[in-house]
Amino acid sequence: MLRTVVALLLYTTMGPLWAASCGDAHNPVSDIQGRGGKSPMAGRQVTVEGILTVDVRQPGGFQGFYLQQALAEQDGDPATSEGLFVHTRAREGKPGDRVRVRGEVREYYGLTSLTNVRQVATCASPGLPAPTALQPGQLPEGGHEALEGMLVQTTEPLVITDTWNLARFGELVLAPSLQWTPTQRLEPGPKTHALLAQQEQQRLILDDGLRRKYPRPIPYLPDGTSPGNPLRVGDRIAPVAGVMDYRFGNWRLQPLTQPDIYHATPRQMPPTRHREANLRVVSLNLGNLFNGDGQGQGFPTARGARNHASYQQQLARLSRQIQATDPDILAVSELENDGYGDNSALAELARTIGDHWRFIEGGTDQDDDVIRNALLYRSDRVQPTGPATLINDGAFRQWHRPALAQAFRRIDGGAALTVIAVHLKSKGCHNAPAAQQDRRDGQACFAEARESAAGALARWRPDGSGKDHLILLAGDFNAYAREAPLQVLGNTGYTDLITHFHGLEQGTFRYHGRLGTLDYHLANDALMERVKASHIWSVNAEEPRLRAYNATTDTDVPEDSPWRASDHNPVMTDLRL
Repeated sequence: MLRTVVALLLYTTMGPLWAASCGDAHNPVSDIQGRGGKSPMAGRQVTVEGILTVDVRQPGGFQGFYLQQALAEQDGDPATSEGLFVHTRAREGKPGDRVRVRGEVREYYGLTSLTNVRQVATCASPGLPAPTALQPGQLPEGGHEALEGMLVQTTEPLVITDTWNLARFGELVLAPSLQWTPTQRLEPGPKTHALLAQQEQQRLILDDGLRRKYPRPIPYLPDGTSPGNPLRVGDRIAPVAGVMDYRFGNWRLQPLTQPDIYHATPRQMPPTRHREANLRVVSLNLGNLFNGDGQGQGFPTARGARNHASYQQQLARLSRQIQATDPDILAVSELENDGYGDNSALAELARTIGDHWRFIEGGTDQDDDVIRNALLYRSDRVQPTGPATLINDGAFRQWHRPALAQAFRRIDGGAALTVIAVHLKSKGCHNAPAAQQDRRDGQACFAEARESAAGALARWRPDGSGKDHLILLAGDFNAYAREAPLQVLGNTGYTDLITHFHGLEQGTFRYHGRLGTLDYHLANDALMERVKASHIWSVNAEEPRLRAYNATTDTDVPEDSPWRASDHNPVMTDLRL
């Protein structure tokens, strides 16, 4: 009688499928996954048998393992997954083992899994199943969901398109090819959203199987974090096998082994000056250069470096980068707006990049904006001609940093060139009024403000100048190549020099893994015949954030390194005056 009661209790509490032995009746994984985005069996107790593929029960891991139905037991429907995540701390089983598990089906933030696992039993050790081939940019019927929890094998190398979370979460974003911000190539409109959706569908995050922040050592750096061992956007990951996983709102690949990486985008120093040029103009967004009180104190500041030591590294690396481009005239943005005194950020920048460097005092511009534009020049090569002009009226009364215009001549004479340092309003939507809200056309917020400012720049002329006056607009326009500001300027006689010389597939800035140009040099018609070359130096946007001067990593980057001194790439133009 007692034996019967115990048997009955086992049957009613653990269920008839678990009471059976390995190989006996169990629930097919494909039935648990179903053909949709959610399991049709959520909340039910089930028993499964399958092969343990990837184990993420290590310290800091996802506290479980991935299980896949053996080939002979699969349903043959390409729209249903044969894999499942088992959330458990039980230690039984290793990759390649066949295990029997009983637990509750649950949707965990979009991931179908077994939880409240009562027991894990090892049945045999048949080895890992063959992975499903994953063609770049192609998915089976049912999309990623049809492969959730399954072993897959990429068939071709994938391109690293984002490294932003490498040091923080151990992630690399992969895609069949580099991804461009839609309005870099397409005119603003509905097609931009279709391209965004397509790009997201093609993306896959290479993950490290850990749920903790700041993994050490940093994964996917086979030779460590040495500054001479770059991992750059555009490098390629060799075909890799792993489990298709869904976490934190993205599809991920949890690899079986450390993949091979091909360095397809080696670092290069900036192009040398064109042989016929006698003047070079360079522009650079400094990435918020703030020097505190200019005497080693006053940190943290509103932006930029957290402390004086971090600021010193930022300044040294920016200076090294500027010196490497060999400019005669330098236009900068995101510089601390703290006047022109000896302790100002501008004065310290000029002293650091060299004895011959001077800066333009274009009005105090002491408004409530913490950053400004500036112009610097080599006094042994060029000299300013006439007063500077601060363009701060009309469209520039609000949102944008006042543009700074100054005419220069080479010290041996020749034609005068007016350079205008520009920094238009960013795309962020903070405090955007109704007229500046996102139009849903790919240009984000403050598009109307940037378009109006472009019109004002197109109409501006120095006092008393004629149509033959030489003008170069230089700086951060916060607009991609096909957006309204560039179209307005292009329709009024200005030429985007990077697109003119190199086409649209150039980039100065990377946002959410998409590349595009925000920084430009635009020449008016009179100047065009004197332009010899224009280039972007890929020194910043392609480098991982862990190389930045203010990165929260233990990466030791020498102060004389020019790499990742800012988050924007510099633009340089060679002229014959």
